[in-house]
Amino acid sequence: MKATITCLILLMFSTAANASTQSARPGNIIVTIKPLFSLVAHLTEGIQEPTLLMKQAQSPHHYNMRPSERRLLADASMIVWVGPQMETYLSKVIQQHTSIEVRVLQAKGIHLHAMRKTDEHQPQHEHVHDASHSDQHEQNLDPHIWLSTSNAIAISKHIAEQLILNEPSHSEKYKDNLEKLIKKISQTADGASALLKNSKQPFISYHDAFQYFENEHQLKHVDSIVFNEETGVSLKQLSHIKSQIKKKNIQCLVFQQPKPDIINTLTDQTTIKTAALDPLGLQVKNDKNAWFEIIQQTTLNFKRCLTP
Repeated sequence: MKATITCLILLMFSTAANASTQSARPGNIIVTIKPLFSLVAHLTEGIQEPTLLMKQAQSPHHYNMRPSERRLLADASMIVWVGPQMETYLSKVIQQHTSIEVRVLQAKGIHLHAMRKTDEHQPQHEHVHDASHSDQHEQNLDPHIWLSTSNAIAISKHIAEQLILNEPSHSEKYKDNLEKLIKKISQTADGASALLKNSKQPFISYHDAFQYFENEHQLKHVDSIVFNEETGVSLKQLSHIKSQIKKKNIQCLVFQQPKPDIINTLTDQTTIKTAALDPLGLQVKNDKNAWFEIIQQTTLNFKRCLTP
């Protein structure tokens, strides 16, 4: 009987110790999209591995979460996302959890751009230079912020700050990882700038998703076939695009996969070249290196498309 009681006591202490150990461990860091996951994975290297939420090739605007993904969010200690302008599906869900929310649109020093609209088919460039003023432009914000290398650095600093606040015991490691990450981002930025230095030919895009990259490298965007993914292409807009291609001798059209049917129509009827871009890294196999591969492939594809 004494032996049984002793065993029970030891088991209770063992269970309590395990529970204490579990509670002391940081919970899962959930990151919504690959480019952000890549930055977080570099920051947490040697400490813990984050978890990528969106593994299916779906748009973040209309993502259908699986039950397993909802459980991941429920168990998360931290959720890193762009914001409701990108991961539309997450806006209500995130309010139901007590996890630390890291919204990278709020990063200090980030440069934001409003989505471009057309006024008689002329693109209008609207700029929001500081995240603190983004509330005024919340409904009209272009959320593809990671395509700017300077923004990637601001985002990395913001995430690192939140990680240190959450786990001060690892602050030195986070700071060291941040320094290495910024150096790697800067090297990637220098390589992209050198390759695109003389790429001044005009181009059009199917969907206007690349202005952060364009502005950083001073590329000459002329027009987009659609400015809203929710709307189709009108005959009037199609006629206008064809006129632009002919009038301005545009030789490059960029788009995102899957390839829209209208692209084949334009290539059949004009001499324009095309380039498939992957801003979300859906085709990237190495999730940790996703941000770097996105920038490198975007650079190479623009270079090929813009070279006469």
